[in-house]
Amino acid sequence: MNYNAPHRHAVIELSQSAVVHNLKVIKENTHAKEIMAVLKANAFSHGLPEMASLSITAGATRFGMAMLDEALILRDLGYIQPIDVLGLTDPRYARLAAERNITLAFSTKESIKAAAEQLAGTGLTLKVSLPVDTGLNRIGFKSREDLVAAIQEVSAQDTLIFQSMWTHFATADTPNVDYVDFQISEWQRLTHDLPVEPNEKHFANTGIATWYPEKINTDIVRLGIGLFGINGSVPIMSMPFELIPALSLKAKVVNSKPLKKGDAVGYGAEYHAPNDGYLITIPIGHSDGYPFNGSGMRALVADGQIGHIVGGVAMDQSMILVTNPVAVGTTVTLIGRVGDQSITMQDLAEHTQSSIVALMNDFAPRLQRIIVS
Repeated sequence: MNYNAPHRHAVIELSQSAVVHNLKVIKENTHAKEIMAVLKANAFSHGLPEMASLSITAGATRFGMAMLDEALILRDLGYIQPIDVLGLTDPRYARLAAERNITLAFSTKESIKAAAEQLAGTGLTLKVSLPVDTGLNRIGFKSREDLVAAIQEVSAQDTLIFQSMWTHFATADTPNVDYVDFQISEWQRLTHDLPVEPNEKHFANTGIATWYPEKINTDIVRLGIGLFGINGSVPIMSMPFELIPALSLKAKVVNSKPLKKGDAVGYGAEYHAPNDGYLITIPIGHSDGYPFNGSGMRALVADGQIGHIVGGVAMDQSMILVTNPVAVGTTVTLIGRVGDQSITMQDLAEHTQSSIVALMNDFAPRLQRIIVS
């Protein structure tokens, strides 16, 4: 079930000014003409409806999604901008994609022909993109002969439009420039002097747009993780410009009580308070995407206190030890800023020894998403 819980005091706040800033600095760094907001996986779990709205407000002109179903959600939400499905789709759904003006990617001549057959006699046309495998070895054409044959197949079908051709880089967010250069040379080898050119080409993800924009054409930038203000390369690569995290994770205190030194907290009664204090409970747990091993992590209380999660992170709740009493209803920030104190997603990833990209994809749909200015 995909739902949020508006009656529960646990929310994700999404900063409009942060998204505007992130898109602006990357667009300026690349001199891009267009930004494709890549909002796959519920916008990296930030919330698709909210991030789609913020992306268009910030200046994105199109969307990139991992699968057809995600693209259909955007259409159902009323977005008329171009949408590229960057994963492979069963050709049986070509008609549905054509009806909703969604571009599909194909990686074999046979799948292209099958898609055309689905459109025969319908009067519909489908925009087709052809991914080129230059070294990521995931999807795409790796043989020039196969690529040319696919292009000829698309061009021979009056129901298909050769919309785009693209590739994806494996080391764009690392110092391995040699492999970036190798992939560029593979692109040139595979795509030079083609029988037909697509309407557009796109190469640059956040990594290329951040660290290697001078190496390739960046008219269209596929902006994913950077849109959310996250440097997925930390600590390997430092940013040449500032990104601002778009997401804050907050909850309100639902219970508050004194705690005596030696009192046990949480399942297993393994944690014992090292001193007298106060224990506050918030309605966020590991089923919300907060890491199961988050014990010991800082939490920022609206009254200025810095507490720490104790007794383990339960499924729906977490307990925080603080020094002074805290009123029920007080806001606690698990990710974000309070005054001059902040907790970033990178801080949480380091504390829990997690991948920051995996962490940012874990927030549950039941957390209500709120756009703040």
